[in-house]
Amino acid sequence: MTMSLPVSAAAECPVKALLARPGGSLAILIDAKGGFPRRPGAMMALWPDGMRVGRLGAGCIDADIAAHLDFVGPVTRLTYGDGGPIDLPLPCGGQVQIALIHAPCADWLSAIWDDRIRRRVGHWNIDLESGMPRRSTQGQGFQMTLPPPPAFQIHGEGDEAMALTQLVNALGFPCLGTEATPDAHSAVVTLFHDHDREMPALKRAVASDAFYIGALGSRRAQNARLQSLMLEGVATPELDRIRGPIGVVAQGRDPRLIAASTLTEILSEYEALIG
Repeated sequence: MTMSLPVSAAAECPVKALLARPGGSLAILIDAKGGFPRRPGAMMALWPDGMRVGRLGAGCIDADIAAHLDFVGPVTRLTYGDGGPIDLPLPCGGQVQIALIHAPCADWLSAIWDDRIRRRVGHWNIDLESGMPRRSTQGQGFQMTLPPPPAFQIHGEGDEAMALTQLVNALGFPCLGTEATPDAHSAVVTLFHDHDREMPALKRAVASDAFYIGALGSRRAQNARLQSLMLEGVATPELDRIRGPIGVVAQGRDPRLIAASTLTEILSEYEALIG
């Protein structure tokens, strides 16, 4: 089994919550069929006193998972939905399988969190009998690939930049400083109306591994932008990475709409990237 899932934002991260409050269990979605709204690898932390961090279902299975915290053994396997032994049908149809690890290894949790802080991709194989993980891309257990959450480098001083920054912060995604070097899990957006001011940021962006590079402006502005960068020696393959106009809504004018439209486009690209 394989999955790719970004470790969630710090405020709601089950891994960080278990590190801060030991004694809980970690539930992992290991398989999903049908229209279930989570992908394999989603996590939820649970404690005997009823506290939970994260969600695996839209309220339909989380409480039942918590009812299995006192089961004996390192891992409890649970199946919900079509053909499952638990009489709890899923509103979305299909079937899901959960591995409830009753005493997750603290060193493993620390390694996951360290990968996130250092923005490294973690590859893990989990033995579903013992609950023990190891760093590997192969094995008979549950294979997890944990990329870091997308980071955003936002250039600009106007309403569009402010609106996008507010949305990114509200979702708990990291923001990079404007002089930082973006990694392969970072998006760079320039939101200037004076397009001469965007050139230094765009030249640094195309020299980086950023998965998304976008710039505010019309198609005419995009053509002029690419021509200027070409004259400054930027090669065609790098120019092809720059998106413009940005966003999923054509010709948006309201700063909040531009911000939401751009964020939607970036997150869609990231979902496609991590598979």
